[in-house]
Amino acid sequence: MIENYLKEKYYVGVSGHRDLLHSEKASYQQQVKERLAQIVKENPDKEVIVLSPLADGADRLMVYAAKELGLRYEVVLPMPLAYYEMDFDDTSFAEFMQLFYEAKRSEVIALCEGATYDNIAVYGVYRDCQYRQVGLEIVDRSDEMVFLWDGIDNGKTGGTSDIYNYAQEKNKRTFVVECKRDI
Repeated sequence: MIENYLKEKYYVGVSGHRDLLHSEKASYQQQVKERLAQIVKENPDKEVIVLSPLADGADRLMVYAAKELGLRYEVVLPMPLAYYEMDFDDTSFAEFMQLFYEAKRSEVIALCEGATYDNIAVYGVYRDCQYRQVGLEIVDRSDEMVFLWDGIDNGKTGGTSDIYNYAQEKNKRTFVVECKRDI
């Protein structure tokens, strides 16, 4: 809609676990959908847009909730698609690609200092740096963050707790859906 392009934007970012307890996903998605609907209600003169890296779990759950409400979403990738696809099995990658092509906008963040395409092609410190950087980027661009998280600070670089702590440091408005993990 043309009028949406003229509206001020309100960005809602997402961070959370990939391995959400399957039996609870519908409940988590409903909570996210209700929060997004509340954000829309609180910001009637703004276009609400979701920012997501489209990883399994929380990232996609947020996008599906946004789609149910007719909200636009944009994709921010931690690395080029050829490298990111390592994280998905065939079924998950097919779902990722469908959502990716339906997004209104997508981009890939820059490589972290010291990162190269060779060293992000393997799991390790540089790949973790890219995940942290995409999380920080989403926090920085967002007016509000939604976290689907078990509340445990595991100290993992680029993990949900790392991004949550950064959002707190930046005094971002946050909404947490307490989640159980399918471990």
